[in-house]
Amino acid sequence: MRRLVARCIVSVATVGALVALGSPVAAADGRSEIHQKVQVMGTGSSVHLSRSWVYAGSIQFKVSTTNVKGGSSITLFRVKRGHSLAQVFAALKEEFDPKTAAKGTRDLRHAAVFKGLADITGTTETVTEYLGAGTYYAMDLSGPPPAKGNPAVTKLRVRTTKPRIEQDSDLASDVHVSVRHDRFSTPKVWPHKGTYTFTNRDDTLHFLTMIPVKAGTTDAEIQKAFDDPNPSGPPAFFREGPSGGNDVVSPGRRLQVTYNLPKGTYALACFVADEETGMPHALMGMHKVVVLK
Repeated sequence: MRRLVARCIVSVATVGALVALGSPVAAADGRSEIHQKVQVMGTGSSVHLSRSWVYAGSIQFKVSTTNVKGGSSITLFRVKRGHSLAQVFAALKEEFDPKTAAKGTRDLRHAAVFKGLADITGTTETVTEYLGAGTYYAMDLSGPPPAKGNPAVTKLRVRTTKPRIEQDSDLASDVHVSVRHDRFSTPKVWPHKGTYTFTNRDDTLHFLTMIPVKAGTTDAEIQKAFDDPNPSGPPAFFREGPSGGNDVVSPGRRLQVTYNLPKGTYALACFVADEETGMPHALMGMHKVVVLK
């Protein structure tokens, strides 16, 4: 979902193979916890999973993409009881229409629980998080939802857990990112290779994309570019390069992202539409410059 929203902002503010099947569980020995891993491959418009089911517990999603130029924005979600997949699709189309974006965000929040996964271009990530029993759907929205029909989704069934299945991640985090009141709370310096924990402490949907920018770029410069009603071209601070991050996460949820990006300066941003105004959060100030060393 993130990449299309970001591209919408690019136009306004000028910012811009099947996986081999394997076992869903692996353990170091016969007595240790069972660690579940799923290979995820995005194509830019669809998602392929190495397994169709896992047990409830902590899951490691190893995410890559075949979409070299556009990357993948892979969203994992569960439809809430009393709602339908058709309602989620309808809300998605609202979200990507500026006239109905605010309603789209509200409808998405009410209809589904979003578990994130990854937004990647030119890199890979591993997303670790807990999934309870139920049916989940994965989709790759690096492009707009189709004008006719619905986005392609891949189903993942999560079965009731069994003994020894890992329930809590033992993975240590190098950085913590907390979201509250449409702002990122996180250190200004990160390792260029490591794991961050993303926690949505707000009452609306959020994601985190890491946009490569030139050294010395400030948040004031980014906001000035977003505020420009008549941009003449790409902002001077923008630079090409691999990017990472996590897709949409519902309020009260968290995940861990293991990443490996080139050293340099990046702008963290969220482009989900505000539930009242419909304006993307980044244009309202939800961005933060960090340096990866």
